[in-house]
Amino acid sequence: MTIQNAINFIRQAQHDNDFRSKLVKADTSQIRQEILDQNDLIFTPEEFEEAYSLTLFKCQHQENADALMAFRMWWIMLYRSPDSGVTSP
Repeated sequence: MTIQNAINFIRQAQHDNDFRSKLVKADTSQIRQEILDQNDLIFTPEEFEEAYSLTLFKCQHQENADALMAFRMWWIMLYRSPDSGVTSP
C-alpha cells in the first residue's frame, strides 16, 4: 500500500467514468476493494488523505482544486456507505 497508489486512484477515478461507475455499482465494500485490487490501487484511508493533500497542494487553478475537493467528498461518502441489503439495528 502506498501513497502513490492513492494518487493513481485519484487521477484514474477523476477522469475515468467507467471506473467510477463500477465503484458506484458495487453492492458491497468488499466488491469495491476487489475492483481497486484488480487495478493495483491498494491504499489505506490515511494514504488516501495524504495523496489528496499532496494533489490539492499541486493544484494551480481553483477549478481543479474544487473538482478535487468534490471528488474527495464523493469517495468518502462511497467508502463509508453501508453495503446494499444491510440494515441498521
